[in-house]
Amino acid sequence: MRMIRFSVKFVKSRLNLLMGIDIQGKDAIMTISKEQVFQKALEMSNKKPRVQRSSEIAQHIDPSKRVRVYRNLHKQCFSVKQDGFVRCHADQVTLQDCKFIVSKAGQKRVRDEGRKNVHAFVEGLLVNTREADTIVDGAKSDAEMDAGKSDWQKAYYNPYTCDTFINQYDGSPLETATFADLYIDPTTIYIFN
Repeated sequence: MRMIRFSVKFVKSRLNLLMGIDIQGKDAIMTISKEQVFQKALEMSNKKPRVQRSSEIAQHIDPSKRVRVYRNLHKQCFSVKQDGFVRCHADQVTLQDCKFIVSKAGQKRVRDEGRKNVHAFVEGLLVNTREADTIVDGAKSDAEMDAGKSDWQKAYYNPYTCDTFINQYDGSPLETATFADLYIDPTTIYIFN
């Protein structure tokens, strides 16, 4: 078993950082609950919050600014970026005033190496899913929507076969959309123009 030695100064500095407390003297005694340590460590960690619905994303971003959303293959979710930083992970995201962005250099790298990388995004403003559904489908009933009478259309992107996002309905390339509704399970993109 390998022993690791830390100086008292190092331990004090880490506890000060972790708990926001000051330890005075070498015989200081303190009581810290496991919950306090866990909560503080969670706050300091790099882990991003995971949310289920688009409406929960607003707690982690500035809703007045655009976000970029991409499929995170490692975590089986969507990563939501704003101002260059991933703010949270989500299972479902609904965006308005969307742009479909594909980096040609990243796409070329995927095709050359045969390994996927982050190079395709849907960019837009976060919107409430129910509001988007109301605008797109109006007063249609759930039965009508289940019967395929929705105005949402499916879209997809495959870096090996497509140069852009594609509207599955008519095969046309997508650059923009009024709304985009992204679901992770199964991974599906619905659009409305």
